[in-house]
Amino acid sequence: MSLTAAAAVGGAIGITHALEADHLAAMATLVDEKRAGHIGASWGIGHTAPILILGLCFVALGIQLPDQVTTAFEVVVGVVLVYYGARLVADAAGVRRETHSHDGPLHRHLQVAGLSLGLTHGHLDNESAFVGVLHGLAGSGGLVVAMAATAGSPDAALAFLLAFGLLTTITMTVVAAVWGRTLGTGLTRVLKGIGGVLGAAIGAALVAEVLLGIALLP
Repeated sequence: MSLTAAAAVGGAIGITHALEADHLAAMATLVDEKRAGHIGASWGIGHTAPILILGLCFVALGIQLPDQVTTAFEVVVGVVLVYYGARLVADAAGVRRETHSHDGPLHRHLQVAGLSLGLTHGHLDNESAFVGVLHGLAGSGGLVVAMAATAGSPDAALAFLLAFGLLTTITMTVVAAVWGRTLGTGLTRVLKGIGGVLGAAIGAALVAEVLLGIALLP
């Protein structure tokens, strides 16, 4: 396969891969209306990193993650989606976290009826990148690595993986930006509630599919 063909195939698969149900669920539960595109891009970068590393290791050395490991990460992804979905539902119900700084690094408080409870530190983009890494290590990421190995040469495999990562990131950035803009309408709380419920439901369905063999996702 030529470099151009490998890049074209990788890019096309990257676009469709970004639109998988569990990936969209992650965006629905992670995105806020202020930094949506940045959060989507962070997910894409986090998702691309392990796939690129594993893909190159597989092509160069024949090293791949055992099926048990990728399956375990699918379960972790499902649990994480349930958590973020529940968190978004809580946010829609008025139990929310406040992110601000006191002349220093950004940090968060749990905000309930105007009262700040506790201290945690972090950034939404870090969360999104973390979830992206988990997705990259899960089963669908392993399939992408296997596809890269069929490109025919290390250069073609690299072109495939780079195009896949780039188009996945761009697609998710656009999806996140659109969702963030939608959240900026007057239906913010309703949309967050719906997004949270759907995100948690997809996460639970993913866990059920892996652990119980019940195929609920398309």
